[in-house]
Amino acid sequence: MGVFLLLLTQFAAVGVVDGAVGEISGTAVNGSQDGAPLAGAEVVLRASQNGAFVPVAETTTDSQGFFRFADLPVDEGVIFLAGVNRGGIHYPGPRVRFRPGRFTTHVQLVAYDTVESPSPLISRRHEISLQCGEGFLEVTEKLLIENPNPATFVGKSHDDRPPVTLRLSLPEGVEKITFEREFHGRNFQLQAGQLITDLPWQPGSRELTIIYRVPVEQRYSVFARVLDVPTDRVVVRVVGKNESEVVCNVPKAGSPSGLETVFEHDGATLPAGYEISVRLGAMPLRFETYARWMAVAMLVVLVGGSVVIAGVRRLRRATNRDKDSSVPIRPSRTAGRRSRRAHRITSSQPNR
Repeated sequence: MGVFLLLLTQFAAVGVVDGAVGEISGTAVNGSQDGAPLAGAEVVLRASQNGAFVPVAETTTDSQGFFRFADLPVDEGVIFLAGVNRGGIHYPGPRVRFRPGRFTTHVQLVAYDTVESPSPLISRRHEISLQCGEGFLEVTEKLLIENPNPATFVGKSHDDRPPVTLRLSLPEGVEKITFEREFHGRNFQLQAGQLITDLPWQPGSRELTIIYRVPVEQRYSVFARVLDVPTDRVVVRVVGKNESEVVCNVPKAGSPSGLETVFEHDGATLPAGYEISVRLGAMPLRFETYARWMAVAMLVVLVGGSVVIAGVRRLRRATNRDKDSSVPIRPSRTAGRRSRRAHRITSSQPNR
């Protein structure tokens, strides 16, 4: 069995025990087949270096799934991590640190078969915490996702696109998304209002926490969240609102304080697609929202005022025209004098 050592000479000398070498050995088994040995499986050994684990050696298991890494430097500042590759997935084992007097360690590496569909994922617990702020809701979601099957769920690719193993639907307008664990942040992408990942889901449970903000644009706000997988237990916690103002389609569980209300469903499993709805009553809006509304209102007033003024002017012009047409036409003084002179001339002529 060949062991290809890499980068070992770059380890720091601090803590090295002179003349001592360590050894990590063990077996690789198939967790989907009741621990059957994995023959011919690739095993990679990594070591901690500058805050990361870098590959330093690799080998292949024998017919009984056995592997061995020998002649490793004994340095208390170095952590070793062996893992087995199967079906394109790397399954790391326990971390190993050599101690004085303990230079050999035996570990077991467990890998699994894979399944593409249907998705076996289920949420054992989904907690939604809503913190009411001025013009926004700060939302924290904690999900305990479990794969109850004995095989790793890898999803199925369509049209040469990467497979998607989990989708998390988010409310419209969501902003400032962060993950509690950097690992999840690197493996999720925001696409069409959903967080998606192709992360393989091994048998067992994995906790996922996301934090984001939802802007509030209206005086009365409703928070809606669609469940992406079947969910056993839902807990909704609203902080910063009087309990009399909060309504939820999940049963109320209590109010620890006047400005905190808890709702909880812990009965039959809720199906994927079920919508959790929370009506929050009157919400304080951002100054920008008020300013925008004020600008719109001023624009409406200005436009309306212009229309009214134009109408008044048209009415005045029409009234003046009517007045002008109703005044009788009186002869001018010149015309009157001419008429009287003609009359005198006519009167002075003798009758013929």
